[in-house]
Order: sequence, then structure tokens, then C-alpha cells
Amino acid sequence: MATDIEIKLGQSKVTLTRSDELVALRPRAGRTMSFENEVRSLEARGRGALRGRVAGFDIVELPSSPARHRSAREDLGRMMSTDRQTAVYHTSDDLVPFVPMGTIYLSFAEGVAQEDADGVLRRHSLTVLKAERDGYFTVNAPTDPVELCVKLQAEPAVAVAEPDLATPMQPAQLLLPGDQLLGELWHLRNIGKHGGNTLGYKAGADARVVDAWAALGSLGASNVIIGIIDDGFDLTHPDLRDKAVQPWNFVTNAPDVTPGVPVNGNDDWHGTACAGVAAGMAGAGDMIGVAPNARIMPVRMGVDVESEPLAKMFEYMATSGAWIVNCSWGPRAAKYALGARLFNAITFCAKQGRGGLGTPVLFAAGNSNTSINDQFHHNGLATHPLVIAVASSTSLDQRDDNSNFGTEIALCAPSSGGGGWAIITSDVTGSYADAYGVVKYRGYGPGDYYRQFGGTSSACAVVSGVCALVLSAAPMLSADQLRAILQRTARRVGPPEAYFPNGHSIHFGFGCIDAAAAVAAARAQVLTS
Repeated sequence: MATDIEIKLGQSKVTLTRSDELVALRPRAGRTMSFENEVRSLEARGRGALRGRVAGFDIVELPSSPARHRSAREDLGRMMSTDRQTAVYHTSDDLVPFVPMGTIYLSFAEGVAQEDADGVLRRHSLTVLKAERDGYFTVNAPTDPVELCVKLQAEPAVAVAEPDLATPMQPAQLLLPGDQLLGELWHLRNIGKHGGNTLGYKAGADARVVDAWAALGSLGASNVIIGIIDDGFDLTHPDLRDKAVQPWNFVTNAPDVTPGVPVNGNDDWHGTACAGVAAGMAGAGDMIGVAPNARIMPVRMGVDVESEPLAKMFEYMATSGAWIVNCSWGPRAAKYALGARLFNAITFCAKQGRGGLGTPVLFAAGNSNTSINDQFHHNGLATHPLVIAVASSTSLDQRDDNSNFGTEIALCAPSSGGGGWAIITSDVTGSYADAYGVVKYRGYGPGDYYRQFGGTSSACAVVSGVCALVLSAAPMLSADQLRAILQRTARRVGPPEAYFPNGHSIHFGFGCIDAAAAVAAARAQVLTS
């Protein structure tokens, strides 16, 4: 259980909550490579997961099960490359980390005798590192600086004793959007509760999108174009208005991709929902997508999986300027073998799009809780070797129990699932009259937003939005480089035993998409190339 510690910082009393699962590690000088290898070894053995870096410290999340937690602590104690290991604290339920640097800012009460001051140093085994201005000192803390400062503040001879803490900065020029529903979009940032409710939420079970915006200093680049192949798109929706580039309807061979009237049980609302998740505009409506500044290239397909028109759609995406192609759908048949025409069209798009850099193609894994490639099931689209196949996880960082699985799954992303929450997204607006003249609302429900979207459709759109953010940071990445970064920076969710020694899981791929880590890795790759 997390421990709350009351401490005085400046003129305020502050509650610092010590995390049970996070620990901060700093490498010894000259041992950085060994340190990184040891941290990777922890991750590979399910004894820890890297969660970021603060002021030279790596933040590592330890397993929650008591036995694995103890084993992980023992492993940390044996790490020879670590200079310092310390607890991680939070000041609120935003779970932003505060890391004690190992030093304390100390001063003594006015008129304290020298021998009393020396006694404080001896009792607490403090080493003076530096004399500061106005009678202050920097001292080294031999134990946890926060706990030690609580003891020092109780000393009559001490005037000030404060731990030196480090925490990530928030760029001053970046203000979070004021969209009304942002606080409910847990897949962007999950603080473990919403509206005072904690049921179905786990802090940090998200795609790290808000952190990625902070790292970019923006909501992404407006020249990045997310291609979406789906059914109808309501481009008059407040969150999608003026975002479309070269829309095309391959059913009518015209640029109008507006949703039609449902026919034979087939609604026409899915494309609007996926577009909102990936790229809903900031400050226009009430919700916001993963890459709010990105444009969309909406391409309307029919209700069937047909090789020739679909091949034309992928060729259209490759030659019309799409940077990413999102396909949140799949074949209804349990076994669907991919013919050469469509195979080649997807290959052309993935290799020759974006002027030869390649356009990443993403497919949703499906929602039947079946394999995408075994004796009884085969999804030739999701198993194409160049496709990024996306599964889904929940608001509790658990497997979505409806998500399909298989060795070809590349990643998972936060979406709906048993025990968790669904996704809020844009819905088709307006109404229509059915064949009997009865007026019905267009969309999944009344209003402009749908609160029950989810499955691998939404997960796929989340990853497409993250691709847009990463390419905003590093637009010259090839499709292969982008995929490698997404997989390398994904965070492990679910039980450690779900992963093979190579780091892959049939249920989670290489882990849950981590937008912030992917953006940071892309920038680092640009700087070193």
C-alpha cells in the first residue's frame, strides 16, 4: 500500500505519496551501457518495466504480485551498475513522478550552538557537500531523503530541511485543450479515476498521449495525413470539419463520403467514429483525438471485402499523399486468404508510399476472441507481413477478452473490454426518415458523441494517431523504422508470463502503445542519424 508522508516544503505542508510499484535508478559514472543492459534484463524477465526518465534516473515499475515484487527488489540490490536507488513519490493523483536526488537543503535555527548543529549531523550521518548562501548547506542523505527530512524537521536545532526533488517539466507554451470531454478520454491519460469514480480504472493504463503532446510541445503536425478506409464519414461533425484531404468514395466514384441510410442491417457510422479517435480536432467539439492537428484522407469502401476495389484504395492512398493507412475492419469469414492483387497493393502502399519511405498500414485484429492465424481461422489482411496488426487492452491494463490474438499481433492499444470502460468518440450527426417515414437519429445514438465505442477498431485508430504524432517528430522515418520504434517502446501490460523470451505476446504483441516513449525514441534516432 502506498505510504503518505507529510513534509514541509517552503511555506507549505505537502503530502508526498511513496509509490509501491515505482523505483528510480541512476547509473554509475562510466557504467551507462552496463546499466541499460541490466534494466533490459529486468524487463525481459518480467521483473520490471521502464516507465521514463527523470533527471538522470530511470523510472522502473516493479511487478505487483508480492513474490515477483520481492524477486525484483532482490535483483535491483544485485545491480552492480547502479549508483543510486531511490523511491518515487507523487503529489497528486496525476501520478507525475517526483524523484529525490539524494541531497538535502539544510539550515539551522538562529542562535543554535555549533555543538548542537554538529550533533544533528552526527545523529543522522549527514555529510556536508557544499556551503550555500545565507547560512544554508547542501548535505548528502545516507537514507531516503524524504523520510530523513521528516526527522530533521522535528529537530529543534533545524530551521529548514528539504529534499532536493526532480520532476518532469511542462512546456509553458503547451496548454491542454479545453474540450469538454477530455477528462473522460481515459485512453489519452488515465489517472485512475474520473468524476470521483475509480471502478474500472487503473492509473497509467493509457497510451501516454498527453505526455507525447507535452514532449512535442504541440498536438502534432498539420501536414501529417491519416488515411482511413472505412464506411461513411460525417465531415460536418464539429471535430472533423475542415480536416479532410482528397476524400473519395469508391462505391459511387465521387468525392462525397457522407454516411448513407442504413440498409439491410448495415449502418454507416463506423468511419466517423474511427476518424474521431485518431484525429478529432482540438477546441472544435467536445472530444479530441490522439493526433488533433493531423489531417484525414477518408476513403469510403462498400460493405464487402473485394480485392479489386480495395487494391485501388491502397494504391490511391500511396499515390495521393497518405502518411498512414488505418483499417479498423476485417473479413467476416473465419478463414480469408489474401489474394495476390490485394497482397501486392498493400505491399506497394507499405513500401512505396510517402515518396518511397513507405506508408504504414494498420489493421484491427478483430473482436471474436479467436486466433488470426491457426487451423480454424485466418485473416489474410491482418497477417500480411508488412501490416501492423493491432489488438486491444482495457482501462485496467488487462487483455480485452474479445480481442483476437496470434503471433502476427504487433501491438495493443487501450480500448474497451471486460471490467473496463469504453471509448468516447465522434458520432454521425442529424437524423433521417426510414422507409415508413419514421424519423430516426443518424449515428450509433442521439447526439454528436458515442460513448460505447471500442474493440480493436478503436485500438487501431489510437495506434494510427500515435503514428501521426511520431511522424510529426520525425517525418523522414521509413515505415519499417516507425514500426520498429513502436514495438521497441511499447510497454508491457498483462501478466509477465504472457510474453515469450523475444518480448512478444500473442495477446499484446510487443506491448501497449506508448506515444510518449515512441516520440522520444524517434527524436533520438533523428539526432543520432
